[in-house]
Amino acid sequence: MRVSLRPRKARNMALKIEIKSAEIETRHGTSARTGKPFTIRSQIAYAHTLERNGTPRAYPERISINLEDDDQPYPVGTYTLDDRSVYVGDFGRLMLGRPVLVPVKSNLQAAA
Repeated sequence: MRVSLRPRKARNMALKIEIKSAEIETRHGTSARTGKPFTIRSQIAYAHTLERNGTPRAYPERISINLEDDDQPYPVGTYTLDDRSVYVGDFGRLMLGRPVLVPVKSNLQAAA
């Protein structure tokens, strides 16, 4: 992978994630390894990502956000990733953990 040493214009753009429905998808199964039943709850969202050159992609990409058993679905709106979603893992690698979404200010103003 090549790393450009040319300075770029700084962008302070957070990853934009849109929730279009509060519907939760639930999948049930049995672990092949342990034989125990499991349930996976998730919510569909759309991430506005960038190309490798930094330009926005033409269309948002469909993603799935896993929810804990007692989590309520995210309300319809626009979100960014909370800092708690990122951590330093083994060997000092930057990792993305379970996504935690934070509403953008326009959502909060519309609810008020």
